[in-house]
Amino acid sequence: MSPQPALSNGAWWTFCAGTFTCFLTGFTYTFGEWSPAIKSSFRYSQAQLDTLALAKDLGNFISMDAGFTTNRFGAHVSVAVGTLVLATSSAFIFLSLGHDVPFAAMIVLFAIFGHSMSFCDNAGISTSVKNFPQSKGSAVGLMKAMEGLTAAVINTVFFSFCSDAQLNYFPLWIAGSTLGTGLFAVPLIAMTDSPVEEDEHRVSSKFRFLTGALLVYTAFCGIVVYLKAYILPVAVVAVLMPLGLFLLTMGGSASPRAQSLLDNGQQRSDRPNLSAWEMLLRVDFYLLFYVFIAVQGAGLLLSNNFSQIVKAVSHDPHASSAGYLTIFSIFNTCGRIFVGFGSEALKAQVNRPWFLAISATLMTVAFLFLHLGKSFLAFSAGLVGFGLGGSFALQAVVIEEVFGPKEMPIKYSCCFCAACIGSLVLSDLLAGLLYDMAAKEQGQTICLGPSCFGVTFTVTACSNILAVLAIVAVAIRSRDVYWILNGSPRPVLTEAARL
Repeated sequence: MSPQPALSNGAWWTFCAGTFTCFLTGFTYTFGEWSPAIKSSFRYSQAQLDTLALAKDLGNFISMDAGFTTNRFGAHVSVAVGTLVLATSSAFIFLSLGHDVPFAAMIVLFAIFGHSMSFCDNAGISTSVKNFPQSKGSAVGLMKAMEGLTAAVINTVFFSFCSDAQLNYFPLWIAGSTLGTGLFAVPLIAMTDSPVEEDEHRVSSKFRFLTGALLVYTAFCGIVVYLKAYILPVAVVAVLMPLGLFLLTMGGSASPRAQSLLDNGQQRSDRPNLSAWEMLLRVDFYLLFYVFIAVQGAGLLLSNNFSQIVKAVSHDPHASSAGYLTIFSIFNTCGRIFVGFGSEALKAQVNRPWFLAISATLMTVAFLFLHLGKSFLAFSAGLVGFGLGGSFALQAVVIEEVFGPKEMPIKYSCCFCAACIGSLVLSDLLAGLLYDMAAKEQGQTICLGPSCFGVTFTVTACSNILAVLAIVAVAIRSRDVYWILNGSPRPVLTEAARL
């Protein structure tokens, strides 16, 4: 039996606190907004700015120590470390502006800034998988959806008080909001982290309610960003609406059946439950790892190069990417919501890896359609956003289901770095190198036409075709695990556990 939490419905209190800490990890997507302040203050070139962005992303996605911390000391310790380091590094970035700081020191500072977010993410996602064993897809998907809304929310609040000329204060806003979140989230998670006690029907009803509410909030954020309605009343609404999460902690009582399901799930010997090291020796891990490299790398390729891609595909050096970026962001959030909740609702009929096959298929179609020109930019941006969001919603859940809950925070951190590798290969190396070569041939700094990204689009589409084949292989090889998880009487171990 799990220890009794200090508050009733402890799992929901932890979920709410974890959602706010995952919201902090979305600060990584705001860098494009305040990077001009960094560039002008230090007189950096675009290449130097891209190097800082890469350092931030490497720090964020390479997170083995975050997994070990959560697994060994608990989620509240990871949140404490993450929020303290994030607030401190953000404050140092603010204080560095206008001073002569060596570029190497700024690279290290941005790596620390990005790495701090991995602690918050690992803690939030790991607790959701552990505390909601029968609804982990919904829990992780909805938590990840809040992360996708960070940029829209923080921009609304910041620009309601500050102008474009005051972007240098953006890191200070990050520091303040992070510190405030950490002060309430750390003790709350420490007091309440425990498995859900309510019956599965009530838990599912709460997640359905949250899904609807989050879709409304997503639409609200999209309208605000589109209209640039950055005024104080709107900012107040944007801040207060997420507090409605705490309504989830109300009502319900301990269910003997829920505890029975939890204990049964923990004690079943016929389900694979591998350690992190044992997972690294399995073929299925590397098939999944490649899938996340291809899918998430493709999404980050578009996200990191939006401005250049829009100009190249449109044949217009003055084309704006703002509208397409909004479409991408909204569909990214919707992907996290619908794939997380949908995979949970259909888990008895469709095993979760098949939803990853859908994400890889969407990426393939999107990058092939980018060859067709400007008319398909919005369509492709939506597909890529949805596919990327869906992959992040499924990542931790599929790893836990295929390889078991043992050392879950470490397993998640092992898989989380796939996005970094995908971004490095597809965005920084492939796209960056080919773009610069094409621009040089055209004799200008802004590359226009299909020669800029044509090969990159084709290679990315092909890599996702291979990802579809890889995830289909995992889905077939792990079908026996899902028979066990879904209550099938066939006590057959998956091939993944035998190889």
